[in-house]
This record gives sequence, C-alpha cells and structure tokens, in this order.
Amino acid sequence: MLDLHRLRIVRELRRLGTVTAVAELLNYTHSAISQQLAQCEKDVGVTLYERSGRRIVLNEQGELLADYADELLALADAAQSAVLDSTSQVRGRIRVASFQTVLASILPEALDNLSRDYPDLKVEITQLEIENAIPALANGTVDLVLGEDYPGVVPLTDNTVHREHLLDDELVLITPADSTLTFGDIVKRGSGPEAVAFALDSVEFSLGKFFHAFCRQHGFEANVLFETPDPFLQTYLTRTGHACSVTSAFFAPLQPGVRFVHLPERPHRTLYTAVRAGREQHPALRAFRHALTQSVRSTAAEAEAHLGN
Repeated sequence: MLDLHRLRIVRELRRLGTVTAVAELLNYTHSAISQQLAQCEKDVGVTLYERSGRRIVLNEQGELLADYADELLALADAAQSAVLDSTSQVRGRIRVASFQTVLASILPEALDNLSRDYPDLKVEITQLEIENAIPALANGTVDLVLGEDYPGVVPLTDNTVHREHLLDDELVLITPADSTLTFGDIVKRGSGPEAVAFALDSVEFSLGKFFHAFCRQHGFEANVLFETPDPFLQTYLTRTGHACSVTSAFFAPLQPGVRFVHLPERPHRTLYTAVRAGREQHPALRAFRHALTQSVRSTAAEAEAHLGN
C-alpha cells in the first residue's frame, strides 16, 4: 500500500531537485530520505529514480508517481478539510504570508472582522515577497498566501495550488506632490543625464521586473537610484522630491503627500489568495478568504478617490 509520507518525499524530490533539500525540508537525515525512497520503490514494485552523477533523478515511472502524489496529497487535505467543515466551527490557527502593500492596506480590516466573528481563530502573519511565499506554501510553512501576478511576468503558482481571485489592482506612477511630470515626460528624458530617478523594487521581485520591462517597451531604461522593496521608503523618497516610483491603487490611501499619475494602458496587477490544492474548503481558510473579500469591497471607494477616478 502506498504511504502518503513517502509520496510526499517523491513529490518534494521532483520540486526541490535534491535529496539534501528534501531532507532539510522534512528534518530528516540524507540517509533516511534515501531509505524512504527505496521503500517507496518496494511499495510500488518498480524503479522510480536513477542516478545522475551524485544526484538522484526521477525516471518516467517516478514522474508518473509524483503526478499521482500531487492528487493523493490534495485529496488527503480535502478529506481533512471536509471533516473540519462538518463541525461548523472556525477555530485553531492559520499561518498567512504576504507582502507589505497588502499587509498594510487590506489585511487590518479583515483581521478586525475575523476577531469579531471568529474569536477562537488565531491568524499568524509573515511578511514574504511572493517569490518566497509560494515555496513556503508548498512546503507547509504557511497555510495561505496573498499573492500577486504582474503583466508579462510568469505566474509562480501551479496545479498543486488552489487560487482564488481577489481583485485587479491598477498600477500607477507616483511623483512629488508639486510635480507636473507625466510618463510621457519621463519617456522623453530617457536614460541619459536628464533621466528621472526612480525608487523601485529590485528586478528579483515581480514589481521591479514588470516596471523595467514596461519602461523598455516605451523605449528607455528605468533610472533606478534607490533600489528598495519597502513601499513606505519609496513613498518617502518620492514625497521629499528625490525620486518617482510605482504603486498600486489599494496602497494609495497610505501614501500622503504624493501625486498619482495613470500609466499608459493603465496596467493592473492581479491579487489572489492561494492555498494548497484540497484545502480550499478548510473552514478557517475559507473564513479568512471571505474576510479579505469584504475588506477589498469596503476600501475600493477610498482607493479610487485617492487616484482621482
């Protein structure tokens, strides 16, 4: 009979690529993981992997088993979620990961509503950029991720994740409050000595990757003098006249003293929640998602007012 724990090891080997990485994730020794893989081969009755140098690589049968492991582990999560849901109780602890703009703008009201409606539910929050949050969801470090996709940037989620759309959030330019600068002016000034300075995320992160590509589409390279993922610092540098930056509509109410300018074609990022496939009916996760949806609806008008829509 197939063992779910061993199936997870097969799945994680495919995802992480090395026995060492799987051992670190699951707090096992390297030899213990190798023994579990060997036992999994006995359970199935065929060879599941081969050696490539010093590494172990899944063969065709191992890849096939890993596909089924995704489904079986999701089904186990679904069974647990259904049992918990049948009690009609929202309680326990959930661990949530997200990034700063969402944590500061949407999350506080959602937490207020949850505290009022479900006092036995405890929510732990970790600030992680989406590039680190999705792996944390996969390895079970967190239960839910508030994620984002940007135009032209490949999504980080796959079929092991259940996504639920939260909102489409417009991306806008911010300038000092007394500036008359437009994006067209920035394009004209290009990348030379007169280039406009930007405070922006690194290209390692989705927003930085998006905006650098956006600028190239308009014929110039963004002149990033202040590379920081901190949106409050980006706002401060803009407000004090040292730079321009890019922000989102739902973060706008938390950015006093700056001017908002629509970008050409008015691009949007997509915000979503993600849980491991099979856990979408978990009562606590479902309650958290519902609270976020309510928070988005109640703050939409305020965000639009700041953008001057």
